[in-house]
Amino acid sequence: MSDLPNIIESQIHQSQLAQFNEEVVVGAVLYSPERYVAKAVIPLIPYLKASSRYKLSTALLEKIENNQYKAFSDFLMKRNLQPYIDAKTSFNILTKDSFKTGLPKNKVNVFFIIEGCHSLVDENNFCDATHHYNPDTILKNLDKVLAKVNVLAVNITHLQQSNLCNHAFGMQISDTIDFLPAGNGFENDGRKVVQGLFDRKICVDVKHMSYQSRKDLITEIEAGKFKNKQPLVCTHAGFTGTSFKNWPGFIQMKKPLSGAIYVEHTKPFDAKKMLTRPGFPTFNSSTINLFDEEIAWIVKNGGVIGVSLDRRILGYVDRNDEKPTGQDSTGERIVDKEYFSKTEWAALGIKNQDIGKYVDDDYSLTMTELEECTEQSIPQRDEYFYDHFSNHLYHYFKVCKANGIDLKKAQKQISVGSDYDGLINPFLNISTVDKMSNLKSYVRMNFGYFLNSMEDSKKWSGELNLDAFVEDLFYNNGIAFVKSRF
Repeated sequence: MSDLPNIIESQIHQSQLAQFNEEVVVGAVLYSPERYVAKAVIPLIPYLKASSRYKLSTALLEKIENNQYKAFSDFLMKRNLQPYIDAKTSFNILTKDSFKTGLPKNKVNVFFIIEGCHSLVDENNFCDATHHYNPDTILKNLDKVLAKVNVLAVNITHLQQSNLCNHAFGMQISDTIDFLPAGNGFENDGRKVVQGLFDRKICVDVKHMSYQSRKDLITEIEAGKFKNKQPLVCTHAGFTGTSFKNWPGFIQMKKPLSGAIYVEHTKPFDAKKMLTRPGFPTFNSSTINLFDEEIAWIVKNGGVIGVSLDRRILGYVDRNDEKPTGQDSTGERIVDKEYFSKTEWAALGIKNQDIGKYVDDDYSLTMTELEECTEQSIPQRDEYFYDHFSNHLYHYFKVCKANGIDLKKAQKQISVGSDYDGLINPFLNISTVDKMSNLKSYVRMNFGYFLNSMEDSKKWSGELNLDAFVEDLFYNNGIAFVKSRF
C-alpha cells in the first residue's frame, strides 16, 4: 500500500460532505473488521503519519483479533450504527417518510449496507472446519438492525472464508495466507441467508462473492429456487472488460501456490477499437469484478451497479505497487494478480489450451506505456486516471447495447459506488470525496468525446442525453433506487 498514510488521513469525512451545496446521499457501510483483517492491519500502524495513528487503535484491533470485542453487538451496533443514530444534527437517516418532502441540505442523508454477514455474528469472527456463521443468528441479528434502521443490501461474504459461500480474493495489504479462497460456490447456509434477505425485501450485494458463487446465485434465481426474489446489486463494482468465456485467454500465468491456484492476468487493449495510445485505460480482469454477462443480468433484472472509485478495481496498477509485472520482475507486461481455491478452479472447467491464447504484446499494457501515461505531465496523468472511470461507463453501455437493453433504461441503473470505507487506494486526483465535483465535471465535458473516439460507440453515443446522464449517474439513479426500496 504505497499511499497508506494519505489514505488513512482523510476518508469521506462529514466535513468534506458538508462542502456540497446540494443534497448529499451516502450508502453508509455497517462493517465489523473480521479476525484476519484486524491481524493484518496491526503491523501497519507504525507506518502511518504520527498524526493519523490514533485512527487505528492497536488495543481495539487486538481485541477484534481475539474476538473479545464482538463483531455484532460491540462493533456493528454500538460502535458503527449507534453514532449515526445519535448524531441527529449531522445525519438524516432515510426512511420511506423521508421522500414525502425534500431532503435536507444541511445534513448527510444516509442509508445502510451491511458488508459481510460475519458482521451479524458474535460467536466467532472467522470460519474454519469447526467455526461457522449460523444463518439463524445472522437473520435474528439482522432483525435487530432493522428495528432501528432500513437496510438496502447485504454482502453475503467479505475478504475471509465463509461457510455461506466462497469469496473472491481481494486482500492487497498483507500476506495472502489468511485470505485465500477455499470454498466452491454457494453453500446451503448461504441459500438460507439469501432467502431470509429476500423475505425482508433486502437486496443481495454480490460484491466480494466469488465468480462461481455469483453464477450459482443467478442460476438458482433463474430456476425459481428463491421466493420473493429481489434485485441484485453490486455497490462498488469494477468490470473485467470481457465475458467469462473469453477471460482465460488473457491469463499470463496459472500455477499452484500456497495451497491455492495463483493467476496473473494481462491488461489487454481491444484491437478492434480506434484507440488513442498511449493513454487508453485498461480493466482489472480479477474475478472480484463483474463479467459482461453479469452486468447484463443485473440490469435486465432491475438491479443497480455502483462503479467503484478504488483505482485497483478500476484497472490501474502503479509502477510502485508490489510486483506490477507479476512474478517475472524483468517482464514488461503489467498484470493483475489473484488466487482461486483449487476446487472452484476445477469446477469452472477452464481448459489449459484456452489459457493465454489472446495474450498479444502489441495489445497489452506494458510498463513503458504506463510510464508514458503517468510521468510526462500532471494533466496527462490526471486525464489517464479519469478515463479509467470513463472506460467503465463506456463498457457498461457497450454491454447493455450488445444484450438488447435500451440505453434509456441502461442509463438509469448505474451510479457512483465507492469503497471509501477504509484501506483503499484512490486515484491521486480523486483522493477524497470533496474531489467528486471535479470527476463530475470531467465526465460531463469529456465522456461524449470518449464515446465518439471509438468506432463502435460513436454509432450509438447520440442515444444518450449526456447532461441528463451525468445527473442520473451522480445523484438521480442512486436516490431513485433507494426510494424504490424504501
